[in-house]
Amino acid sequence: MDVRKKILISSACLILIAVAIVIAAPSGLMSGQILGSSSGLAKIDSSLNSRMDSGGDDIPIIVILNGKDSPELSGIDVKYRYHLINGVAGSAKPEAIKKIAQSDSVKMIYLDDTAKLAQPIGARLGNGTIVPAKNVNADALWSRGIDGRGVIVAVVDSGIDKNHPDLAGKVIGEKNFVKSESTTNDLLGHGTSVAGIIAGSGAASGGKYRGIAPGASLLNVKVIDKSGNGQVSDIIAGIEWALDNNAKVISLSLAGLNLGETNPPVTMAADNAMDAGAVICVAAGNSG
Repeated sequence: MDVRKKILISSACLILIAVAIVIAAPSGLMSGQILGSSSGLAKIDSSLNSRMDSGGDDIPIIVILNGKDSPELSGIDVKYRYHLINGVAGSAKPEAIKKIAQSDSVKMIYLDDTAKLAQPIGARLGNGTIVPAKNVNADALWSRGIDGRGVIVAVVDSGIDKNHPDLAGKVIGEKNFVKSESTTNDLLGHGTSVAGIIAGSGAASGGKYRGIAPGASLLNVKVIDKSGNGQVSDIIAGIEWALDNNAKVISLSLAGLNLGETNPPVTMAADNAMDAGAVICVAAGNSG
């Protein structure tokens, strides 16, 4: 008998054995197997699941709920109760997470992951300078009187330096979601740069570095700390706050937010904000 026939016969035997086990299994065993597949473990996202055996430390999580019913949240230190998405954010120990996952009111539990600012890799200016407004021919719109006037843009980032000459009087509202820092000021510089590209007046450069929409007003939504780090739960809360404060454009110049592919809770938040009439602008990345 050749090797191919042996493999086929062995495979057939394995299939027959598996079928026999399923048919012969007592009803109690089958019930136990079904329970195991629906006991809540399937509701724990893979990224979170990989952290579940890391000891007894609290794990940051985002719980997405079914309908309007709220499950018993004992064991969770609740950080946010969202209205933009049907869920809550907080932290809990692995055993509490497993217990909550068994509730019919829970749809899915995700790791409250980190996000970082997308810093340029090997960026070179050469002999020239980058002027974004020129790159997109913004002056063609300016000549038609379209310069952002009447539009509120939320910069969900590391904060904004309101004392910069280009941004004087631009910020009409602000909120800090970074618990480790007590100020809405930009301690990193990234948010201020983004704000300048959006709505800078160009005052500090004689108009050379004027923003693309210099007539727009800004909301300073701080979700990133001075080291360039943030959490998805804070970003969702920032999007929610921006929408509640009449933002028509929301800037997310962040890394780790592959909307539509990963981080479903923040994807839900972005989708719902768009459904409410806002335009969400997400960075494509600076890695080339």
